[in-house]
Amino acid sequence: MATIILAGGSSKRMGRDKALLEIGGSTLIQSLVTRFADKIGGVIVVVGTGDQAVVDGALMAYDLYHNAGPLGGLHAGLLASPDEVNFLLACDMPLASPELASYIVSLASGYDAVVPMLARGPEPLHAAYAKSCLGVVESAIKDGNLKMADALKSLNVLYVPEDIVREYDPQLHSFVNVNTPRDYLEATQLLQARSRGLGPDEE
Repeated sequence: MATIILAGGSSKRMGRDKALLEIGGSTLIQSLVTRFADKIGGVIVVVGTGDQAVVDGALMAYDLYHNAGPLGGLHAGLLASPDEVNFLLACDMPLASPELASYIVSLASGYDAVVPMLARGPEPLHAAYAKSCLGVVESAIKDGNLKMADALKSLNVLYVPEDIVREYDPQLHSFVNVNTPRDYLEATQLLQARSRGLGPDEE
């Protein structure tokens, strides 16, 4: 099994490359690669066409379709992966749990995708995808329909309900996104609290 980390976004709201933000003594992208490589296996980092990024311990892959968003990143990652089942992760989720990822992937047999379903909706950027998705994903990109939620409608998807997800991640910190400077500050505080063994209300 491989982990595919999407790192090709424009980071407009952050004002700088999110993947290179410092968090926990490392860059955000390097921290994710290290943690997921240790727990799950090979890591593929997908960046935009023309980017010259290098991340230690990861195979680099490049978008084949310009401006195709996360769907284009999923396509590039699945093509580059040697594994049938893969875990997809956005690089702006610094508190993502490898243990939760391992559980999600363990459910993948017989499905194109396994996606957490929270009260607020599905989380397709913290989910498992099989190579069997490639045809649907490529067709959607060529049709100009770049919404991940729409692609899921054409796949055989197992949705994992929130109560099960919380057994592995009680506070749902895996789904904290770092899109703005304020998000970055809050994620850093959560990480510091976690390192000191504090609960969310003890910080």
